Amino acid sequence: MTTLADERSSHLNPPSIDGFTDEDGDEDMNELDEYEKERIANIKERDNLLASLGLSTPSKDIFGISANPKTKTPTLSPAEARRKRELRAKEASLRRVIEPIRRSGRLAQREVEMKGLVDDDDLTPPPPTTTTKPQPLIPKAKTIHLAPGPSYSSSSSEETYEPAPRPRKGEDGRLVFEGRWKGVFTPNLTPQEMFEGGAFGGGFFADTYSNISKTNLTSKNDIASLPFTIRQSNKLLSNTDPDGENNRFRVRAGQSLQEWEKAGWIWKEDPRGWAQWYTRFWEGRRCQDDERQVRRWMKVAGPTGRFKRALLKKLLQSGGRDAVKDEDVGAVLRQCLWQWGYEMNEVEFDRAMNGE
Repeated sequence: MTTLADERSSHLNPPSIDGFTDEDGDEDMNELDEYEKERIANIKERDNLLASLGLSTPSKDIFGISANPKTKTPTLSPAEARRKRELRAKEASLRRVIEPIRRSGRLAQREVEMKGLVDDDDLTPPPPTTTTKPQPLIPKAKTIHLAPGPSYSSSSSEETYEPAPRPRKGEDGRLVFEGRWKGVFTPNLTPQEMFEGGAFGGGFFADTYSNISKTNLTSKNDIASLPFTIRQSNKLLSNTDPDGENNRFRVRAGQSLQEWEKAGWIWKEDPRGWAQWYTRFWEGRRCQDDERQVRRWMKVAGPTGRFKRALLKKLLQSGGRDAVKDEDVGAVLRQCLWQWGYEMNEVEFDRAMNGE
């Protein structure tokens, strides 16, 4: 199934934070139009199947319209709206083609010579037409294949694997998981780094209700079960009013837990979604949902991941390697990838441009 920056838990009407929305026409959203078409098609196909079985009614929020007419669409705070305008203006200025102000001395002398031979200015050669330098192409990345693993019964939730050790960080900053995951699942942020830096608007572990497990999810219990401690947990983990200003790149990137539940992307053992699974996988748990989640990550942040490629394209349009240090370039895409345990830095940019 197609993936996107995954699910996030919050109060009943959380702002979008994991996947992308286009409510403000952000340019980053244009990179993901094909995804949205596929996502909508998947949801419709699922609804039709459930309806034919008499199990469900069609989703009412495929296009971001809530089934509850009283639900208010989350709005940007003044600070978020101001930052969004600043980012747009900055990226537009970086992409603007600047006409050269220097002229060829040889061409200028040629014009003088010709004007001395004729009296008709119409015979003077026109100045050369400036051409836009072609944009460098992103090298085709090598597809990485996941080695076969054990099969599970879809009705079984038993964890059949022995706990694995935590991954180590390689010299390149990527996490090294052992076994079939080595060299395939290579995030470069641990769950702790991801949350400490600012992810999901600060509300991933806020109190909410799970439609999958049919239980209330409490921040107190879930935060207590984390294998690490985060300072300012009220702001970074259980914020009941998630805000893009709490994120690493100070922008929103994503959708609500309820939307991802309806898309069928939540496993009942990890009712909060991707980041909950990742935290437990990093700690050593192995379960039947591992392969699905790793494949999702590969489609987002792997060598051929669509969000990673979209960010590379934006960086190349804004100056290439030099733009990597400018965190305002592709801020929404960067935040999305950050919430999938991946940070685009100069090392990662170089590897990508080498086709790795």
